[in-house]
Amino acid sequence: MKNPVRSTKIAIAHCSKPLIFLTAAGSLLFFSATSSSQEHPGCFMVEQDGEFIDLDRLCPTPPAVEIESDSGEEPVLGTGDVQVTLRWSTLDDLDLGVTDPSGERVNYENNSIASGGQLDVDANAACAEQDSTPVENVFWPTGGAPDGDYTIDVNLFAYCQAAEAPIPFTIQLLIDGQSREVTGNVDAQNPRAVFTFSFPPSTSPETDEAS
Repeated sequence: MKNPVRSTKIAIAHCSKPLIFLTAAGSLLFFSATSSSQEHPGCFMVEQDGEFIDLDRLCPTPPAVEIESDSGEEPVLGTGDVQVTLRWSTLDDLDLGVTDPSGERVNYENNSIASGGQLDVDANAACAEQDSTPVENVFWPTGGAPDGDYTIDVNLFAYCQAAEAPIPFTIQLLIDGQSREVTGNVDAQNPRAVFTFSFPPSTSPETDEAS
């Protein structure tokens, strides 16, 4: 003889948040978010006779999710005796590095060095961000930059998009109050571009062959 089937009364559940509960027959039911009646917000059940039962205490509250947006606003950049600012216009990850006259290099791995150089803005790091107008910035505060020759390097760390096209960039230099601009590009075959300048300023930055 077959075992008798125990009937179970099932009510209709409505929930603006996911809900899991156990019925009288031991069945586990899951109700996802629905667009239920605007007159009864939150979580509730509707009995067969039309009675509403409040289930808000059973509805878990999902954690807040912070969504970052590309506002297009550039961050505040540090400045001083020397300021080197890298800008490009793709979602790819380029890295800026500047080596001081003693040979110490400031970049994303070493964002503050003994001579006072600092990297204060790092964009599209490891493709985790989505900034279509990225900027990176290295500077030495006023009165802190050592005299001598500096080297700038721009490195293609990673393509963050399907297309692996050349990535043009601009470097804005502010050296002892004098502003100048240099341009270049990097790609998979030539992922590194190098420039040099002196402090105090003497001549325009020289460009080495990308390597």
